[in-house]
Amino acid sequence: MIAYGFRAVSKLLGSIMTKRRALGTDVSHWQGQVDFAKMKKAGASFVIIKACQNLWPDKQFTRNWEMAAKAGLLRGAYHFYDMRSGSAHPAEQAEYFANLLKDDLGELRPVMDFESPGIEGYPQIPEYEESVRIVTKFMNAFYQKTNVYPMLYTNLSGVQRLTPLTDFLSDKELWIAWYNTKNRTPKHGAWPEWRIWQYKSTGDGIAFGAESKGLDMNAFNGTEKDLYNYANSLGIAKRKLTPPRTQATS
Repeated sequence: MIAYGFRAVSKLLGSIMTKRRALGTDVSHWQGQVDFAKMKKAGASFVIIKACQNLWPDKQFTRNWEMAAKAGLLRGAYHFYDMRSGSAHPAEQAEYFANLLKDDLGELRPVMDFESPGIEGYPQIPEYEESVRIVTKFMNAFYQKTNVYPMLYTNLSGVQRLTPLTDFLSDKELWIAWYNTKNRTPKHGAWPEWRIWQYKSTGDGIAFGAESKGLDMNAFNGTEKDLYNYANSLGIAKRKLTPPRTQATS
């Protein structure tokens, strides 16, 4: 009975593990020089890397992009949309992002980061019509260069500024920032579904190979196998992606 009970519990725990959402991080120059092999060993399956802002690259982008690929992490790239006075128009920023990625879009859908802190020269997120105009123009311009629509990263306030959603926006993927893990699902307002959940900004950066103590942590809306199936379905990776084999438990 004791042996059977142990096997039954082990089987149950194994089933729970296989259903666990895939873990990921996101990084920029604020994390310094990241050890992506350490990040992968710590349990990350994917990383989303800042590529650029306005019309300039993140100073760690080239290194991060190359080293994350060598470590075997699935990569996504994001552009921080700069709303400050004097910044380039949405289409110009989108085209810069597309040109920076060139023929390597990564393995995960590229991302438009639509947020603004409202301090240090950054305005508040604009009202409804202007927010919809910005996001729509950016996404269409990026699509014209790459044949891929970007995912949108924002928080609940950003979603609310874009609500009521147009048919165009409601069809796009969402990466939502929602720092409340009491529930298994983040709040995402009127958006039909979420693809990635940034659930905290206080992850253990050192444990995941960053030089910074803090690190943004993310969950994919599905298991690691689902993540790889999703990445393959996008058709932007240069090769077919195969999830790493997990060791069988005895």
